[in-house]
Amino acid sequence: MYEKRALPGTGTGQFTVVQPIKKRVPGVLVNLLKDTSPPVLVALSEQYHLPRVPGLSHQALIDRLIRKLSAAELNELKDSLIAARFGSMPIEMLLRLALERDTIRATRKRIRAARARLDTISPGEAILLEGGPHRWVFTMHGYDVLVDLKARRLACGCTFFSFAASRRALCKHIATAFELIPEAYAREALIDLLVWREYGTADTPGWHFEARVA
Repeated sequence: MYEKRALPGTGTGQFTVVQPIKKRVPGVLVNLLKDTSPPVLVALSEQYHLPRVPGLSHQALIDRLIRKLSAAELNELKDSLIAARFGSMPIEMLLRLALERDTIRATRKRIRAARARLDTISPGEAILLEGGPHRWVFTMHGYDVLVDLKARRLACGCTFFSFAASRRALCKHIATAFELIPEAYAREALIDLLVWREYGTADTPGWHFEARVA
């Protein structure tokens, strides 16, 4: 895409410079494309009417899509790749995936401790103090738990979360809260959280993990 700009000192319509309009490419999309196999990239290229070019490397396929697609098409492609990865997963699987990603970053000892903690709470032990549509506050085992989707804020007063918050990990109370809030909101939030943690860059809106509820 290009825009025309008049040269300084010229009249309207006289001597213009044609300059390319720089597209803003989401960092999440770049990382998603890097995590997409070449055969799938070829198929995606054809969906956007880009003819097959034999012999292109993985990076060349990515560069071609970014160069040829409009900003609107790039955002559409990002949403399609996210939907392909997470869209069909039920809440239980999304939550399990989030917890597995947490344990990958932990030591074995902490993994065992985290799993033990997750096994000691049931949804029936949670009491709703404040409800929706985008913010919920529960109390569980004497701890206040906050899930605020609009502010992308997760908070809990438990001891484990004082450790987990700095590592963008979930405690058992927040995991239980995701099981209790309406499914549509929980799915959207968990997918957004997973995308941010796995594919996010500095320009991606992040989630805030707080050890205490304000």
